Amino acid sequence: MAEKNKKINNLIDSSVVTLNQLADVDTVVGKPIITASGFQVIPFSKVTMGCLSGGGEYGDVKVVKETDSMPFAGGSGSVVSMKPMGFIIDDGKTCRMIRITDQPMDNLIEKASEIVQNITAKN
Repeated sequence: MAEKNKKINNLIDSSVVTLNQLADVDTVVGKPIITASGFQVIPFSKVTMGCLSGGGEYGDVKVVKETDSMPFAGGSGSVVSMKPMGFIIDDGKTCRMIRITDQPMDNLIEKASEIVQNITAKN
């Protein structure tokens, strides 16, 4: 029985390790970008994850005797969805969050002009 559980556990462990690598903190909250004027811009994303693992033995129990070579079938699958959500902007005094809407280009152009105005006003 312990050998059966070990095979399933190995499948699950492999899936979890792969998901951890995909959802690294640098992926969810990006690395800060420092502008020439000293602003820090940090991108962030929404991550949705799913994992499915399973396995079993096939063959009629009456015919197949329990041995180490007993037929085993197993599989695992994962799905990861990443959606950029916005930016955190830190100017050293205040911290603001700019969210990206369903029309990211419209919002980005609007916010970019705001940022340029703020930077030029401070210089």
